[in-house]
Amino acid sequence: MRLFVVGEKAGVGEGLHDFITRRLHFVLGRFAPEVERVTARIDDVNGPRGGADKRCRMEVRLRGLGNVLGEACAVDFEAAVAFAAERLGRGVARALGRRSQKKRRPGESMAGPRESPENGKRSNKKKQDAANLEPEKA
Repeated sequence: MRLFVVGEKAGVGEGLHDFITRRLHFVLGRFAPEVERVTARIDDVNGPRGGADKRCRMEVRLRGLGNVLGEACAVDFEAAVAFAAERLGRGVARALGRRSQKKRRPGESMAGPRESPENGKRSNKKKQDAANLEPEKA
């Protein structure tokens, strides 16, 4: 899992970079084999005017599935990162869940493929055999 942190109009210090790395490893750790790349973009929307304008936008590239996005705005960068990472984790879980459901074919149970009629199930063979019998001649 490759991680890229980009600061747009805001500097990303070492402490913030470490916080982002820890949050993403915590949230996406169980999906690590499926994750190719993670990009986190940090932005101060209003600049020096203040307010709830710190935005974090995260994008995950999954193997064979495309991109999943998570975005959040908050008063400070740490809160925005935490909210965005949480949303991103739910989105990745949903995308991977959909993929596992698509692999199943309709009519196939989670236990595996259905058994063929020879394996313990009743067949209509007796009825067919009885129809083919000719009455005995005396």
